Amino acid sequence: MDPYRLPRTAVPSRYDIRLEPDLTTLTFRGQQTVALEVTESISELVLNAIELAIDSASLENDRGETIRATATMEEATERCRLALASPAARGRWRLRLAFRGTLNDKLRGFYRSVYKDPSGVSRTMAATQFEATDARRAFPCWDEPSFKAVFAVTLAIDPALTAVSNTSIVAETLENGRKVVKFADSIVMSTYLVAFVVGELEHTEPTHVGRAPLSVWCVPGKKRLAKFGQEIGAASLAFFEDYYGLPYAGDKLDLLAIPDFAAGAMENFGAITFRETALLVDETAASHAELERVADVVAHENAHMWFGDLVTMTWWNGIWLNEAFATFMEMLAVDAWKPEWQRWSTFGVSRAAALSLDGLHSTRPIEFPVTSPRDADAMFDVLTYEKGASVLRMLEQYLDAVVFREGVREYLRAHKFANADTGDLWAALGRSAQQPIPSVMDGWIFRPGYPVVTVSRDAGGHLVLAQQRFNYLREPLPPAHAEPEQPWQVPIQLRVYAGNEATEERVLLTDRETRLRAGAGAAAVVANAGGHGFYRVRYAPDLLDALLQRLGRLAPIERFNLVNDAWALAVAGLMPLTAYLDLTARFREDRDRNVWSV
Repeated sequence: MDPYRLPRTAVPSRYDIRLEPDLTTLTFRGQQTVALEVTESISELVLNAIELAIDSASLENDRGETIRATATMEEATERCRLALASPAARGRWRLRLAFRGTLNDKLRGFYRSVYKDPSGVSRTMAATQFEATDARRAFPCWDEPSFKAVFAVTLAIDPALTAVSNTSIVAETLENGRKVVKFADSIVMSTYLVAFVVGELEHTEPTHVGRAPLSVWCVPGKKRLAKFGQEIGAASLAFFEDYYGLPYAGDKLDLLAIPDFAAGAMENFGAITFRETALLVDETAASHAELERVADVVAHENAHMWFGDLVTMTWWNGIWLNEAFATFMEMLAVDAWKPEWQRWSTFGVSRAAALSLDGLHSTRPIEFPVTSPRDADAMFDVLTYEKGASVLRMLEQYLDAVVFREGVREYLRAHKFANADTGDLWAALGRSAQQPIPSVMDGWIFRPGYPVVTVSRDAGGHLVLAQQRFNYLREPLPPAHAEPEQPWQVPIQLRVYAGNEATEERVLLTDRETRLRAGAGAAAVVANAGGHGFYRVRYAPDLLDALLQRLGRLAPIERFNLVNDAWALAVAGLMPLTAYLDLTARFREDRDRNVWSV
């Protein structure tokens, strides 16, 4: 049996979960019923569970059959084996489980978050963080993204506390001194997107986006810091509804600031959790960087409500697409909300870190095989977020923004409430653009590194574009990283200056070298117009000098790229250091902060 992938002999479709957290003893008890489709006769069930004690387990069906089960925990594989007293035939069954666990201090699973109130008294709340594989610490489950199901959550809590989960409250009663809060059914979704938070909480008045109310939740005394986060939350949610062409699928959206939180934020459907500093901010005292970070993170998580939550990767090798696409979409949304921030320019500057890392021999492809879910932890880095988003932006600019958006809409419509892979997105974009997208994109996604594009003229004055892999080191790549024969397919936005006129055209560089009809006799050219390409540009000396005479006509991100690329080329030995110093001297009068951030 695969130690990481569960067998599909039983497939869940619905979880009815009741949890009773005790914030005094830091423990919880649970009961759940899981609707299963058993695909063949079985003598055991295998599902995920860790740090839980199973008190009872049984299978039953509508024919009145009940089969007792004995649980055995496998700590190494984080699995629970339920040995059945008699075989269960193919068909529909219900798995009933009673279990208990601890509100841990690991900031994952169902954990305790300790903080101090305004008077300095320590308080405790309970929160969840399930991505990638920690739902199994809160309730036994099929804890893989392809096992999507409906979740109906009930929380029995101290009457003085508040409970929040993925959906709206449909009933609230008192039973044996506990407040029992029942939540509406969720959409069909993966286990890692389930969430519940219990504690002393207050919330803002909701802002309605379509039919969904959006509120910010926080511990008492901090609601005054919620206004900015709520504004970008509502603005980005409305932006995404329009962009994706699909209404938000939830019945509400809560943004929750958690005092103890390991990540920046987590895209739980309908109940997004945040580190406090990524959601709460004092607009009157915050720096621009602090406001930008809150806007980015909120927009990023909202983008996931469609891309990641509504449509989810089949396995963890696809996590790059979730995160890269949400990064790309956060930029679109924030740029539309605050165009004066020039967010695409500042993103281009931050992308430099990915270019630096990807120029090393030790880099990796954006997507690589993932056997264990923990292998995917390496994907949460600048290559996934910055390079991944940059490659998507490069493709969008090459195809045309409207064509790209229509492909994304088709992808979401085709796979909503289900799972999909990178190839499914490429197929949808290909149909929209009527181009073979995989042949263009696979080199960027499945190969490490990126090209440096050399721009020169031939004897006849025609432009010549050539490409090779960019590396900082001159020695050959190790065999495992050796460059394949196939070059990248490089989408190039070319701007040609002739006199006072400037024209732009799109060029797909598919060979190691190509001569262009465009640009013959041109005074100057920009080979990464707009600055969205994930590659470096090396200009022949005459073309570089012509470009430096027209710095005032270049956008800030184009000027930044010019300096940044020149420094990388100098470090790699592809440009004399004296030439780099001469180039920087031409920027003495430049006052743009993005250019100077080099």
